[in-house]
Amino acid sequence: MRLRHIEVFYHVYREGSISAAARILFVSQPSVSKVLRHAEDQLGFALFDRRKGRLYPTDAASELFREVSDIYERVAVLDRTAANIRTRKGGHLRIGVLPSLGFAVVPPMVAAMREADPLLSFDLTTLHSDEVTPGLVEKRLDLCIGFDDEFDPRIRARTINAVGLSLLARRGEFPENVDTVSPKVLDGREMIGLRDSGPVADRLEQYLEQAEVRPSVAITAQTYYVAAELVKLGAGVAIVDGFTAKRFTGTDLVAFKLEGAPALPFVALTLADRSDSNLIEASLSTLNQLFG
Repeated sequence: MRLRHIEVFYHVYREGSISAAARILFVSQPSVSKVLRHAEDQLGFALFDRRKGRLYPTDAASELFREVSDIYERVAVLDRTAANIRTRKGGHLRIGVLPSLGFAVVPPMVAAMREADPLLSFDLTTLHSDEVTPGLVEKRLDLCIGFDDEFDPRIRARTINAVGLSLLARRGEFPENVDTVSPKVLDGREMIGLRDSGPVADRLEQYLEQAEVRPSVAITAQTYYVAAELVKLGAGVAIVDGFTAKRFTGTDLVAFKLEGAPALPFVALTLADRSDSNLIEASLSTLNQLFG
């Protein structure tokens, strides 16, 4: 099927009539009918039964529509991307960021860069650690921002700073006249665990093992933010990064430093074999100015 066949078939199937499809496509009904007949001739089977002036999809058409929908949506995305590229007047940067850094780091960085150059544009995507390498290697992203520097050799990690781990708890659960607690307070205590968090989770597990601490983990969450919300609701305590702790500490929650807890390298990630553009260099400079 050609793209024109796909477009016409998609709308005829969805709208249930040639006239409605013609209105959406801004063409005449005979034009839609002609393309549809040509598509059927090319395919070698009927897409619609025509009974009493109405169209009824054949079983083959229904099976085909599932595949056509995916293609049509991808073409629509392509059109939107092309339109965005056409209207850009300055540089464009595609950034992937861990959810816990999506609020604390990227907005101030983007705001600062836009203030310096209002023609810049950005595409921001939240992702998890295991999505960083594919995103950069497949060149869907130009820059990623995350924790830890243990990545694929194809990825270049540049440390901006180090972020500590904090114990987040409801007020009153621990004495608040101290800012640091021993990991021993977690032994046997209900704690929100982190699932699929990559090297960060590995470091945290090693830390607890070395401290001979075994919390009771009945709930696991995929992001620090979900863990923090569960703490707020009284589901347990959670160990989170410093950015998340700062964002959630307030009336309901308090954060404590953990004795001997490892710090997480806060890094900017790019392809190792790709020369940095001026825009990436500007991004790294801005990150260092704001958080270095």
